[in-house]
Amino acid sequence: MEKNLKRIKTVAVVLIVILISAIAFGGLYVKKQGVWENVLKKFSYGMELDGIRELKFVLDTSEEEKEIYLDSEGNYAGDVTEEKETTSSPEISLVDENNNPVDNAQTEVTQPEAPVESEENKEDDILANYTKEKRVIKANEDADINIENFEKTKKIIQKRLETIDLYEYNIRLDNVTGELVLEVPDNENVEIQESLVATEGKFEVVDHQNGLVLLNNSNIKQASATYTNNESGYQVYLIVQLDKEGTEKLKEISKTYVSKADEAGNTTTKYVSVELDDRELIETYFGDELTNGVLQIPLGQATQKQEEFVVAYASTVRVAELLNLDTLPLNYKISADNYIQSSVTSEVKLIAIVSFAIIFVILSIIMISKYKLNGVKLAILNVGYIAILTLALRYTNVLITINSLIAFVGVVGINILFTFKLLENLKKSDDVKLVFTETIKELYLAIIPVAIIAIIFTFMTGAVISSIGMVLFWGLAIQAVYSGLIYLIGLI
Repeated sequence: MEKNLKRIKTVAVVLIVILISAIAFGGLYVKKQGVWENVLKKFSYGMELDGIRELKFVLDTSEEEKEIYLDSEGNYAGDVTEEKETTSSPEISLVDENNNPVDNAQTEVTQPEAPVESEENKEDDILANYTKEKRVIKANEDADINIENFEKTKKIIQKRLETIDLYEYNIRLDNVTGELVLEVPDNENVEIQESLVATEGKFEVVDHQNGLVLLNNSNIKQASATYTNNESGYQVYLIVQLDKEGTEKLKEISKTYVSKADEAGNTTTKYVSVELDDRELIETYFGDELTNGVLQIPLGQATQKQEEFVVAYASTVRVAELLNLDTLPLNYKISADNYIQSSVTSEVKLIAIVSFAIIFVILSIIMISKYKLNGVKLAILNVGYIAILTLALRYTNVLITINSLIAFVGVVGINILFTFKLLENLKKSDDVKLVFTETIKELYLAIIPVAIIAIIFTFMTGAVISSIGMVLFWGLAIQAVYSGLIYLIGLI
């Protein structure tokens, strides 16, 4: 009875392994609109294997004549603009002690003690501190175009690119022309990576009525993204923590750019525009006096759709990351976008797969001929191990690079060595429990350095290094679980 039960378990496990292997290596096909389609998730390949998007950037040579404000020291203080049409944007209000937005923080309209006729005179007094001048403003001033700024720009762009999860890129700089060439994987992050190079990162809070710059990047201490979720849906916020000087400026601004009513009940509202690279993020006013130096900026409209919220939040996180880094000293524009096919052709890939399969088959034949029935069972289980590992790499989005493929071959080799060692020890002893315990102990003591490397590499942000760690981690984890199941089910 016990032997029959063991046979049934063995047959069941073998059939399951064959099914998993068939799906992993052959695909999982579902009929959609009359067509059979493979719904198995595709591997994520790195630049070496899937081709490269080569983005070329050149210095922006555009120029425009503008009337600008100059402060007492002759520094730029904003573009002179006429009062723009305002929209019904929400007011900027308070945040809590953790810099999280306070829902429903709208305040009542401030009732001033005196009429507001003096507001225009007050504005004139502010503008009296600035002079107006017409100038031809270049995207890059001649004095800024030098090797020092070329190198500084490259370093800032590198830091920006490394904020992307599992980044992978190559960047080249021409020290003579300033031209930048960025090589990135051909995936959904290409547009983000392009914008990280072409975006200056200039943040400004501007007087909506006249264009005077009230706050800028120099006043930012730290930026972050957050959100609220209530009956209206998800609302994303950009939180900007200002430095000491910016906090004092914001305190005054929040008392000036408000909505007020005079004695006759007429309401006057002064607006500010929050801008990123001269693109308006929001036009608003203040509902409270802000004394903590925190700007809570709602971006976009509240949404109840999870997909829209995820996109909006990710976009806001990128804006915050830009503001936490230096602005680019030079402005670039894209001049070319080329796809370069991988040097690892389909033929090379096929040769590598066939070579791996041949070596695996030869080792399996040796295992079967030397260890008979137990060799057959463990040879089949080794196929299942590879199948489960490939599925894990697909669905955990591990980037497949040449280096991670070497790691893949390594963990498969470790598993094969374990099975050979296990079968050899079983020939010497009938105590299956003791053999398993000693073999596993011997194996994992030997590969402790590999396990440490796997853990360290997995948590690194660079795609090439992280992918090696993740392949090692999943390979060793699956091998440990797989080995335990062999023993617990009693397949040998």
